[in-house]
Amino acid sequence: MKIKLLILIQAFVLTVAASAQWVQRAAFPGVARAKATSFTIGNKIYVMGGVTNASLILNDFWEYDIPANSWLHKPNFPGPERYGGASFVINNKGYISTGGNDFGNLYDLWEYDPSTSNWIQKADLPNGQAQHENQRTEAFAFSIGNKGYLGGGTGWVFGANSTLSTAFFDLWEYNPGNNSWTSKSGIPDFIGRNMSIAVAINNKAYVGLGCDVNQTTYRKSMWEYDPVLDSWTAKANFPTTSTTDCAAFTLDSALYVLGGVNLSPLAVSSQFFKYDPVLDSWTQLSNFNGGSIVGEFAVSNGSSAFAGTGYNGSLNTRTDFWEFTSATTGINEAITDAENGLIVYPNPAREYLSVQSKKTISSLEIFDVTGKLLITEKTTFTNIDVRDFPGGLYNLRVKFVDGAVVNRRVLFIF
Repeated sequence: MKIKLLILIQAFVLTVAASAQWVQRAAFPGVARAKATSFTIGNKIYVMGGVTNASLILNDFWEYDIPANSWLHKPNFPGPERYGGASFVINNKGYISTGGNDFGNLYDLWEYDPSTSNWIQKADLPNGQAQHENQRTEAFAFSIGNKGYLGGGTGWVFGANSTLSTAFFDLWEYNPGNNSWTSKSGIPDFIGRNMSIAVAINNKAYVGLGCDVNQTTYRKSMWEYDPVLDSWTAKANFPTTSTTDCAAFTLDSALYVLGGVNLSPLAVSSQFFKYDPVLDSWTQLSNFNGGSIVGEFAVSNGSSAFAGTGYNGSLNTRTDFWEFTSATTGINEAITDAENGLIVYPNPAREYLSVQSKKTISSLEIFDVTGKLLITEKTTFTNIDVRDFPGGLYNLRVKFVDGAVVNRRVLFIF
């Protein structure tokens, strides 16, 4: 089986900003892969399937515990193995649909309940106007309220006189209440999108980028979808031509786009952009710390965002896993705990970490993201020297003589 990969590296920038920080977390413990399907529920991230460098299609299923920074191998996904699947979350249940494997493209839908760890197969994605139009891979998906949405991607349409490979511009709405799909208004430019992006922000969806079915033409256009009006509005174009197989997530009511590939010449990008839906503007952030990346998964739990696996600049699959923090995620504020009268600042810290407390502290400990204890202070807490620490995210634990314990995160910068 041959899987088409994708696309470039050019930077036509609208505005430039510097406040962006990626911190490496515990590596994904499964085999290196790209094009996995993922979703997040609460403080857990779920990752399923994908494809290896050897074109092995996977159906293994993994759970990442965000506070514990640890991975757990769950029972394998019971449906067909797949890469390039689509996912959304409704009412604390995860849904996976479509994708491709050695036998073709898929159109099934599966529901995962994390409270029971059970999968249930639900209604298949319906056919559109042509035979087998529901069978597709690399579709986009999002959820708004108690409905899920899926569209785009590529597949084969079998007509009376011909078989056509095509990229779709349609949109379908899934209602878990009656387990049914409804056709909605498609993207009005009638341009099919392969390997595009989609996120939901404040009850509207933002869909765009990607490429054509032959992976020769990039798509820079972005659209806003209003599910109440079932209508689309054109938004500001993406600033570069690295538009294919990017990862996208939402954080603090903004859309972020990471990585991607340029089609001709083929080159993987480390770009990182932020889109403000209120201003309808793009801002270029500092390049991704992990280098060029494409075909990765990306999710957000509302307070942090995470990205991992995918291909590197040499189109080799990877296992590294990263957490994104920014000035708007609270990492640039002093650490406070009103109950114990604790203040630790600055955060981020470059040279020294100052500690003040109305209660008596018994010890202060600093751990790296793997849980390794790096330092224990038991004498003075006025200024802790952190100049020898590599830049990154750390866990701070403050213990008081009365038995109280405060755990917080702190960012050290070179």
